[in-house]
Amino acid sequence: MALWTFWLIVACLVFVAEMFTGTFYLLVLAVALCGAGIFTLLFDVSMQMGLLIVAFLSLIGTIYVYQTRRHRPVNNDDLDIGSMVQVEQPLSGGMWRVFYRGATWEARAVDNSHFQMGDTARICGKDGIVLLIENDV
Repeated sequence: MALWTFWLIVACLVFVAEMFTGTFYLLVLAVALCGAGIFTLLFDVSMQMGLLIVAFLSLIGTIYVYQTRRHRPVNNDDLDIGSMVQVEQPLSGGMWRVFYRGATWEARAVDNSHFQMGDTARICGKDGIVLLIENDV
């Protein structure tokens, strides 16, 4: 078996492992292994040089993933945030009754948002089961 084939087979195995974990770091390693395989195919380098290529590409990829994930805003994973609601009626204490997903919910306006009955608002957060809403911009 050629050395470049070895690198590509290992890259495929690491890529399959990445599918089960969901981290980007194994994907970086798979790309680095693939890069070593391509470099070995083109320039016929030794196993030691291939390991150095994998280490270098993994280091660059890991730094890139770390930097991009660090500067990315926190993903709330709440699918309600950003959704639109229909304002139905005012309640006491600055609360509102809104219609969302086929049911009525209690909501509270944030950032000095003002509503009238029939307005459309955007969900910007939650406080327990109370939706936090803001003006639809």
